[in-house]
Amino acid sequence: MFYDGDYVFLCYEASVRAGGGNVVLKFTDVIDFRVTPMNVEGLKDCRYPVQPWAINEVSGASETEAWKLFGARFWIVSFNDLMIEVVFESVSLIARDSTDCRPGKTLLGVVC
Repeated sequence: MFYDGDYVFLCYEASVRAGGGNVVLKFTDVIDFRVTPMNVEGLKDCRYPVQPWAINEVSGASETEAWKLFGARFWIVSFNDLMIEVVFESVSLIARDSTDCRPGKTLLGVVC
């Protein structure tokens, strides 16, 4: 992932069932961004119900209350050993790479 204060670029490997490869999401007008070390077993202690290895949108979260005039959204993205929380105004799919390269390489190709 790459965060510059306004945007978050998140690159991850899509599951084989979803076609595999790397996916890059761009979160725009980011209000808050956190990365928390947390394994899948620890998700049961999360303050919101979170599905493992998934993008979870939390509706009515306190994190978006002060920003509801802007249509702020709150996503929790869970991976094997970390959880990403992002409060943002919009998100878009900006790349889907079907090659077998590392996600970091795909992300650098998009950001640079």
